[in-house]
Amino acid sequence: MTRAMKLMSVDEARTFTESRPPDAYTLLDVRQAWEYGEFHLPGALHIPLSELLDRLGELDRDKPVITYCLAGGRSAAAASLLDGEGFAEVFSMHGGVMAWRGDTAFGPVEFGVIEFSGRETPQEVVLKAYAMEHRLQEFYLLRADLAETLERIELFMELAGFEDQHMDVLFGHYREIMGEPMDRRLFEEVALADPGGVSEGGVSIQHYLDALGDTFDEDQGVLQFASMVEAQALDYYLRCSRRAENPEAREVFGTLAREERAHLKLLARFMDIRAQEG
Repeated sequence: MTRAMKLMSVDEARTFTESRPPDAYTLLDVRQAWEYGEFHLPGALHIPLSELLDRLGELDRDKPVITYCLAGGRSAAAASLLDGEGFAEVFSMHGGVMAWRGDTAFGPVEFGVIEFSGRETPQEVVLKAYAMEHRLQEFYLLRADLAETLERIELFMELAGFEDQHMDVLFGHYREIMGEPMDRRLFEEVALADPGGVSEGGVSIQHYLDALGDTFDEDQGVLQFASMVEAQALDYYLRCSRRAENPEAREVFGTLAREERAHLKLLARFMDIRAQEG
Protein backbone atom coordinates (compact mmCIF):
# COMPACT_ATOMS: atom_id res chain seq x y z
CA MET A 1 0.00 0.00 0.00
CA THR A 2 1.45 3.39 -0.97
CA ARG A 3 1.52 6.62 0.98
CA ALA A 4 -0.35 9.49 -0.62
CA MET A 5 1.65 12.08 -2.54
CA LYS A 6 2.23 15.19 -0.44
CA LEU A 7 3.05 18.81 -1.22
CA MET A 8 6.26 20.17 0.28
CA SER A 9 7.04 23.86 0.58
CA VAL A 10 10.41 25.23 -0.54
CA ASP A 11 11.44 25.79 3.08
CA GLU A 12 10.46 22.23 3.95
CA ALA A 13 12.39 20.93 0.95
CA ARG A 14 15.50 22.84 2.02
CA THR A 15 15.25 21.50 5.57
CA PHE A 16 14.60 17.97 4.31
CA THR A 17 17.60 17.89 1.95
CA GLU A 18 19.98 19.71 4.29
CA SER A 19 19.31 17.32 7.18
CA ARG A 20 20.02 14.13 5.21
CA PRO A 21 22.97 12.68 3.30
CA PRO A 22 22.62 12.98 -0.50
CA ASP A 23 22.07 9.25 -0.99
CA ALA A 24 19.12 9.15 1.44
CA TYR A 25 16.59 10.69 -0.97
CA THR A 26 16.05 11.55 -4.64
CA LEU A 27 15.56 15.13 -5.81
CA LEU A 28 13.88 14.74 -9.19
CA ASP A 29 13.71 17.46 -11.87
CA VAL A 30 10.90 16.64 -14.32
CA ARG A 31 11.32 19.60 -16.68
CA GLN A 32 12.64 19.43 -20.22
CA ALA A 33 16.36 19.01 -20.90
CA TRP A 34 16.82 22.61 -22.06
CA GLU A 35 15.20 23.86 -18.84
CA TYR A 36 17.44 21.67 -16.74
CA GLY A 37 20.48 22.84 -18.70
CA GLU A 38 19.70 26.49 -17.99
CA PHE A 39 19.47 25.93 -14.22
CA HIS A 40 18.55 23.23 -11.74
CA LEU A 41 18.70 22.52 -8.04
CA PRO A 42 22.04 21.06 -6.94
CA GLY A 43 22.12 17.29 -6.88
CA ALA A 44 18.91 16.85 -8.84
CA LEU A 45 18.39 13.81 -11.05
CA HIS A 46 16.82 14.75 -14.38
CA ILE A 47 14.00 12.71 -15.94
CA PRO A 48 11.47 14.67 -18.04
CA LEU A 49 7.85 14.07 -17.11
CA SER A 50 7.18 12.58 -20.56
CA GLU A 51 9.83 9.89 -19.95
CA LEU A 52 9.12 9.15 -16.31
CA LEU A 53 7.11 5.96 -16.65
CA ASP A 54 9.67 4.54 -19.08
CA ARG A 55 12.56 5.26 -16.71
CA LEU A 56 11.20 4.18 -13.35
CA GLY A 57 14.06 1.71 -13.06
CA GLU A 58 16.45 4.62 -12.53
CA LEU A 59 14.73 5.50 -9.25
CA ASP A 60 14.97 3.80 -5.85
CA ARG A 61 11.42 2.99 -4.78
CA ASP A 62 12.39 2.79 -1.11
CA LYS A 63 13.84 6.29 -0.86
CA PRO A 64 11.80 9.48 -0.47
CA VAL A 65 11.42 11.32 -3.79
CA ILE A 66 10.95 15.08 -4.08
CA THR A 67 9.78 16.12 -7.52
CA TYR A 68 10.03 19.68 -8.83
CA CYS A 69 9.50 21.68 -12.01
CA LEU A 70 9.24 25.38 -12.84
CA ALA A 71 6.14 26.26 -10.83
CA GLY A 72 4.73 23.01 -9.41
CA GLY A 73 2.25 21.65 -11.94
CA ARG A 74 4.37 19.07 -13.70
CA SER A 75 5.99 17.99 -10.44
CA ALA A 76 2.59 17.29 -8.89
CA ALA A 77 1.69 15.12 -11.89
CA ALA A 78 5.04 13.31 -11.62
CA ALA A 79 4.58 12.74 -7.89
CA SER A 80 1.11 11.34 -8.49
CA LEU A 81 2.49 8.94 -11.11
CA LEU A 82 5.21 7.74 -8.75
CA ASP A 83 2.74 7.28 -5.93
CA GLY A 84 0.54 5.22 -8.22
CA GLU A 85 3.54 3.08 -9.16
CA GLY A 86 4.14 2.11 -5.55
CA PHE A 87 6.94 4.41 -4.44
CA ALA A 88 7.18 4.50 -0.66
CA GLU A 89 7.20 8.27 -0.09
CA VAL A 90 6.71 11.00 -2.68
CA PHE A 91 6.58 14.79 -2.35
CA SER A 92 5.98 17.55 -4.89
CA MET A 93 7.80 20.82 -4.19
CA HIS A 94 5.14 23.53 -4.27
CA GLY A 95 6.12 26.55 -6.37
CA GLY A 96 9.06 24.83 -8.08
CA VAL A 97 12.30 26.61 -8.87
CA MET A 98 10.39 29.89 -9.21
CA ALA A 99 9.75 29.70 -5.47
CA TRP A 100 13.23 28.39 -4.68
CA ARG A 101 14.82 31.50 -6.28
CA GLY A 102 18.44 30.74 -5.44
CA ASP A 103 21.11 28.07 -5.13
CA THR A 104 20.67 26.82 -8.68
CA ALA A 105 23.32 25.23 -10.87
CA PHE A 106 23.63 25.16 -14.64
CA GLY A 107 24.68 22.67 -17.29
CA PRO A 108 23.39 19.47 -18.89
CA VAL A 109 22.88 16.22 -17.02
CA GLU A 110 26.46 15.03 -17.49
CA PHE A 111 27.93 18.45 -16.72
CA GLY A 112 30.31 18.73 -13.80
CA VAL A 113 31.58 15.16 -13.54
CA ILE A 114 34.55 15.44 -15.86
CA GLU A 115 37.16 15.39 -13.12
CA PHE A 116 35.96 12.36 -11.14
CA SER A 117 35.45 8.88 -12.52
CA GLY A 118 33.82 7.43 -9.41
CA ARG A 119 36.72 5.06 -8.73
CA GLU A 120 38.92 7.51 -6.83
CA THR A 121 40.28 6.82 -3.38
CA PRO A 122 39.45 9.32 -0.60
CA GLN A 123 42.99 10.72 -0.95
CA GLU A 124 42.50 11.35 -4.66
CA VAL A 125 39.14 13.02 -4.01
CA VAL A 126 40.71 15.51 -1.60
CA LEU A 127 43.69 16.23 -3.86
CA LYS A 128 41.48 17.00 -6.86
CA ALA A 129 39.07 19.10 -4.80
CA TYR A 130 41.96 21.07 -3.33
CA ALA A 131 43.30 21.87 -6.79
CA MET A 132 39.87 23.11 -7.94
CA GLU A 133 39.46 25.35 -4.89
CA HIS A 134 42.97 26.73 -5.46
CA ARG A 135 42.21 27.69 -9.08
CA LEU A 136 39.13 29.61 -7.99
CA GLN A 137 41.11 31.39 -5.29
CA GLU A 138 43.71 32.43 -7.86
CA PHE A 139 40.93 33.84 -10.02
CA TYR A 140 39.56 35.96 -7.15
CA LEU A 141 43.05 37.23 -6.34
CA LEU A 142 43.55 38.21 -9.96
CA ARG A 143 40.24 40.07 -9.98
CA ALA A 144 41.32 41.87 -6.81
CA ASP A 145 44.49 43.01 -8.60
CA LEU A 146 42.39 44.32 -11.48
CA ALA A 147 39.77 46.03 -9.29
CA GLU A 148 39.65 49.84 -9.40
CA THR A 149 38.10 50.59 -6.00
CA LEU A 150 39.07 49.64 -2.47
CA GLU A 151 35.61 48.18 -1.79
CA ARG A 152 35.87 45.90 -4.82
CA ILE A 153 39.39 44.82 -3.85
CA GLU A 154 38.17 43.95 -0.36
CA LEU A 155 35.23 41.99 -1.77
CA PHE A 156 37.41 39.80 -4.00
CA MET A 157 39.95 39.33 -1.21
CA GLU A 158 37.15 38.18 1.06
CA LEU A 159 35.99 35.65 -1.54
CA ALA A 160 39.57 34.46 -1.93
CA GLY A 161 39.68 34.06 1.85
CA PHE A 162 36.67 31.73 1.72
CA GLU A 163 38.53 29.47 -0.68
CA ASP A 164 41.53 29.56 1.64
CA GLN A 165 39.29 28.29 4.43
CA HIS A 166 38.01 25.52 2.14
CA MET A 167 41.57 24.48 1.37
CA ASP A 168 42.45 24.42 5.08
CA VAL A 169 39.53 22.06 5.67
CA LEU A 170 40.58 19.84 2.76
CA PHE A 171 44.14 19.63 4.04
CA GLY A 172 42.74 18.64 7.43
CA HIS A 173 40.68 15.90 5.75
CA TYR A 174 43.77 14.62 3.97
CA ARG A 175 45.77 14.37 7.18
CA GLU A 176 42.90 12.52 8.87
CA ILE A 177 42.67 10.08 5.98
CA MET A 178 46.41 9.46 5.97
CA GLY A 179 46.51 9.17 9.76
CA GLU A 180 49.87 10.90 10.09
CA PRO A 181 51.39 14.42 10.25
CA MET A 182 52.05 16.00 6.86
CA ASP A 183 53.85 19.08 5.63
CA ARG A 184 51.44 21.50 3.89
CA ARG A 185 54.01 22.47 1.30
CA LEU A 186 54.64 18.89 0.23
CA PHE A 187 50.89 18.27 0.10
CA GLU A 188 50.42 21.24 -2.23
CA GLU A 189 53.23 20.06 -4.50
CA VAL A 190 51.18 16.94 -5.13
CA ALA A 191 47.74 18.57 -5.24
CA LEU A 192 48.80 21.41 -7.56
CA ALA A 193 51.12 19.46 -9.82
CA ASP A 194 48.83 20.03 -12.82
CA PRO A 195 48.64 23.80 -13.50
CA GLY A 196 45.68 23.40 -15.86
CA GLY A 197 42.31 21.82 -15.28
CA VAL A 198 38.99 23.08 -14.04
CA SER A 199 37.96 25.14 -11.04
CA GLU A 200 35.48 24.58 -8.23
CA GLY A 201 32.38 22.80 -9.45
CA GLY A 202 34.21 21.00 -12.24
CA VAL A 203 33.90 23.92 -14.68
CA SER A 204 36.50 26.17 -16.29
CA ILE A 205 36.62 29.79 -15.14
CA GLN A 206 36.10 30.86 -18.74
CA HIS A 207 32.85 28.90 -18.82
CA TYR A 208 31.63 30.87 -15.81
CA LEU A 209 32.60 34.14 -17.46
CA ASP A 210 30.92 33.19 -20.74
CA ALA A 211 27.76 32.27 -18.83
CA LEU A 212 27.57 35.45 -16.78
CA GLY A 213 28.89 38.21 -19.04
CA ASP A 214 28.85 41.58 -17.24
CA THR A 215 28.32 40.17 -13.76
CA PHE A 216 31.29 42.05 -12.29
CA ASP A 217 29.82 45.48 -12.98
CA GLU A 218 28.19 45.58 -9.53
CA ASP A 219 29.03 44.11 -6.12
CA GLN A 220 25.77 42.15 -6.14
CA GLY A 221 26.82 40.66 -9.47
CA VAL A 222 30.12 39.53 -7.96
CA LEU A 223 28.30 37.86 -5.08
CA GLN A 224 25.80 36.26 -7.47
CA PHE A 225 28.74 34.91 -9.46
CA ALA A 226 30.27 33.46 -6.30
CA SER A 227 26.91 31.95 -5.33
CA MET A 228 26.53 30.33 -8.72
CA VAL A 229 30.03 28.84 -8.46
CA GLU A 230 29.23 27.41 -5.03
CA ALA A 231 25.87 26.07 -6.20
CA GLN A 232 27.63 24.41 -9.11
CA ALA A 233 30.19 22.93 -6.71
CA LEU A 234 27.39 21.67 -4.43
CA ASP A 235 25.68 20.05 -7.40
CA TYR A 236 29.01 18.60 -8.52
CA TYR A 237 29.89 17.01 -5.19
CA LEU A 238 26.39 15.60 -4.73
CA ARG A 239 26.65 13.93 -8.14
CA CYS A 240 30.13 12.65 -7.40
CA SER A 241 28.86 11.24 -4.11
CA ARG A 242 26.27 9.19 -5.99
CA ARG A 243 28.88 7.96 -8.47
CA ALA A 244 31.58 7.10 -5.95
CA GLU A 245 32.30 3.38 -5.63
CA ASN A 246 34.45 3.76 -2.51
CA PRO A 247 32.31 4.32 0.64
CA GLU A 248 35.00 6.50 2.23
CA ALA A 249 35.24 8.62 -0.92
CA ARG A 250 31.44 8.93 -0.91
CA GLU A 251 31.64 10.23 2.65
CA VAL A 252 34.28 12.80 1.65
CA PHE A 253 32.06 14.04 -1.19
CA GLY A 254 29.16 14.33 1.23
CA THR A 255 31.32 16.42 3.58
CA LEU A 256 32.38 18.68 0.71
CA ALA A 257 28.74 19.13 -0.30
CA ARG A 258 27.77 20.17 3.23
CA GLU A 259 30.57 22.74 3.29
CA GLU A 260 29.45 24.19 -0.04
CA ARG A 261 25.89 24.43 1.26
CA ALA A 262 27.11 26.36 4.30
CA HIS A 263 29.14 28.67 2.06
CA LEU A 264 26.05 29.35 -0.04
CA LYS A 265 24.14 30.46 3.04
CA LEU A 266 26.98 32.79 4.01
CA LEU A 267 27.01 34.36 0.55
CA ALA A 268 23.24 34.84 0.73
CA ARG A 269 23.69 36.79 3.96
CA PHE A 270 26.35 38.91 2.27
CA MET A 271 23.94 39.72 -0.55
CA ASP A 272 21.26 40.72 1.95
CA ILE A 273 23.71 42.99 3.79
CA ARG A 274 24.84 44.61 0.53
CA ALA A 275 21.21 45.17 -0.48
CA GLN A 276 20.45 46.85 2.87
CA GLU A 277 23.56 49.04 2.59
CA GLY A 278 22.71 50.03 -0.98
